[in-house]
Amino acid sequence: MEIRKVRFEEIQDVYELAKKYLKENYTFDLLLKLWSFSPNGFLVAVEKGIVIAFIIGVKTSVDSLRILMLAVDERYRRRGIGSALLKKLQLNFPEVRRIYLETRVDNEEAIIFYRKHGFKIVDREENFYTDGSEAYIMEKILF
Repeated sequence: MEIRKVRFEEIQDVYELAKKYLKENYTFDLLLKLWSFSPNGFLVAVEKGIVIAFIIGVKTSVDSLRILMLAVDERYRRRGIGSALLKKLQLNFPEVRRIYLETRVDNEEAIIFYRKHGFKIVDREENFYTDGSEAYIMEKILF
């Protein structure tokens, strides 16, 4: 398995994973904008030429990074791929002191995953998602 920056021709594959595994309706155009805006923060895991997972993070200040999306094809879960993507994302932004994200309050798998990686729930946001669902704001302070 290889973890690297996404290539233009792979954005469609990322879009398909996002449609399948994330509840929000992200558009292809949004992914294209994120790719051009934050190429170091748009990473994929590729196995045998197939995109099996991705993570997207953007800097929100000089020392803060926000994780916008993370998805792993269900056939490849529990193999450390999400952890490897998260680690590589952090390495791509060595100046970052704080990483934060939002996750649905009912997404227990994500909450457990991020807690395992040192994230803590710091707040709760009502009506965060387009369907009215609430989100936990999770944060990790690096140093």
